[in-house]
Amino acid sequence: MVKKIVKKKVIKKKVIKKKPKKHVRRKSISKKTKKISEKDIPTLKLKTEQDIAMDFAVKAYKKFDKLLKSIILFGSTTKGGKVVGSDIDIILLLDDASVKWDQELIAWYREELEKIISANPYKHNLHVNTIKLTSWWEDLMRGDPLILNILRDGEAMIDAGGFFNPLKHLLIEGKIKSTPEAIYTCLQRAPIHIARSKAAGLSVIEGLFWSMVDSSHAALIAANIRPSSPEHIPRELNLAFVDHGKLKSKYLGWYKDLLILHKEINHGNVRDLKGVEVDAWQTKAEEFLNVMAKLVKELVD
Repeated sequence: MVKKIVKKKVIKKKVIKKKPKKHVRRKSISKKTKKISEKDIPTLKLKTEQDIAMDFAVKAYKKFDKLLKSIILFGSTTKGGKVVGSDIDIILLLDDASVKWDQELIAWYREELEKIISANPYKHNLHVNTIKLTSWWEDLMRGDPLILNILRDGEAMIDAGGFFNPLKHLLIEGKIKSTPEAIYTCLQRAPIHIARSKAAGLSVIEGLFWSMVDSSHAALIAANIRPSSPEHIPRELNLAFVDHGKLKSKYLGWYKDLLILHKEINHGNVRDLKGVEVDAWQTKAEEFLNVMAKLVKELVD
């Protein structure tokens, strides 16, 4: 009898020991899920864009030191036309003239820069660009409009050795001007931007086409029909819905026309679309999706 009593007491002690462990674990979980406040992160207390930019600049210069020539605040913040929700534009002018940048140093710089940004969340997003000193100087000598605008409207947060501000004064005094070379450089860049805009318009058609394909497949699956390839979807939609008065034939026409346009773009036969055409296809694709969604709802519900 004595042995049994002792055994029971030991068991009771083991059960008692387990309870505090569970209680402690719950506390640690609640700490992890605690909402982040301004008290936890001092940078969230910064109010103005200039204060945020300076805070970032100090941390960046402390990390990179002489690798940075200047840290410049640029964009709408310095022009007085700040739009609510817009980013704070900051330029890091990197010294690649006196410092040799190999792949290892570049990788370290990118990693550390990302750490600085992610470790210091601000109320406004930072848009940080890095410009090499040699590229900056070449563009400045040509009188590139972008560099001149940065000089004119930018504000140096940190200017090691007085580099940015003296150039700014030279520009104001009219001693830095654009050259004929800068004029033709701008003209040469302009067609590239047009090509990009055209490509963007064509990529919209790609997305709209596959929107029609996916929504059609959803409706066909809801009707217990195995979805076929994009080329055969009009036939399947016709048999499943148009013939039974559940879908207007115009939607098949839209699909066929967009399928043809999609193929023409992929084959390089169509390289440009007017904005009005893109907008029209956007409207049709959205209506097509709504109709397919309505069919799915009727079939599934």
